[in-house]
Amino acid sequence: MVGQNGSGKSNIIDVFKFLSDCMILGLEGSITKRHGIKALRRWSGGQPLKVSIEVEITELSFDALYKFEIASHKKHDYIVKYEKAEIIYKNGETIRYEIANQRWIQTLVDLKPTLDPLNLALPLISGDTRISPLGDALRNIQIYSIYPDNLRTPQKYDPVKPMAQHGNNWMSVLKDQDPNTWKPELISALHSLTNEIDEIEIKQLSGYLLARFRHGLSGKSAKAKWFDASQESDGTLRIAGIISALLQIPSLPIIGIEEPELTIHPGSISLLFDFINQAASSSQIILTTHSSEILNYLEPDQVRIIEKSKDYTKVHEMHEEDIGIIKSKLMSLGELHRTEGLKYQQLELDLE
Repeated sequence: MVGQNGSGKSNIIDVFKFLSDCMILGLEGSITKRHGIKALRRWSGGQPLKVSIEVEITELSFDALYKFEIASHKKHDYIVKYEKAEIIYKNGETIRYEIANQRWIQTLVDLKPTLDPLNLALPLISGDTRISPLGDALRNIQIYSIYPDNLRTPQKYDPVKPMAQHGNNWMSVLKDQDPNTWKPELISALHSLTNEIDEIEIKQLSGYLLARFRHGLSGKSAKAKWFDASQESDGTLRIAGIISALLQIPSLPIIGIEEPELTIHPGSISLLFDFINQAASSSQIILTTHSSEILNYLEPDQVRIIEKSKDYTKVHEMHEEDIGIIKSKLMSLGELHRTEGLKYQQLELDLE
């Protein structure tokens, strides 16, 4: 996703994180995390007081639809006005429920808990094996905005998975995961980046986890030296954090990465994209970026242009004229973005 500053890229990608938070924190907790319902709503010339989200999910074993609507209410700051879920398994079995105005319209015969007007039903019933695949798919969405300082300082052990949005449990994720699933590839990537790092270890000291990197120095008299994460550069740590997120086992249904180019040398973008493409075979990857270098590794049909108008944030496909320029090799996608700006044509997706 590309667009001007303030166009709404982060807001769109936060929709996915909001869905995940609803499964973990509950709707009320997710709204509180975003500073209340007023901060969540879109305000324009009128008073659009409803917030609605609808997603379709395709997995190997099922297809699913999930939607809900939050409306204003005299007694409460908001109320859940509508909720619907449908899971169609590949074997033909269909599971669905529907709620409107705090009443069950359709439900499973043996699954009908009391409804809370301030919270969604799915987090309550997602422990049921018939519903759990949908709840798990939403719960395991993660959007990453890696802060190197969070990776730099010692961390207390945290058994919660997946890796947190800002990398606060990065060392715990590496410690608990089979080293064969991440260590060789992460070392190889960091060695290509620095031409020195040839080993990584996670050590436990006084109740904290500490990441250390061994730098194999060249020369006959040179000895390899160990450096704590606190001594590594922002770029090295950010690439380490992003690659660790992409190598998580089990893989996540959606991995979002906000501006992966930050603090990273442009020459290292190709290295990062090797891992992004590898992860894209098992996860849907969503990037937000201002980087022409990153765009050079994408095809036009992988790009969405975000535009903020008076009343809407709109998501557009690239214009056919720009696609023709790229296919004719008159310019690369990155060059077109840098020199002329990407033009768009209307797509059917409008996010309020």
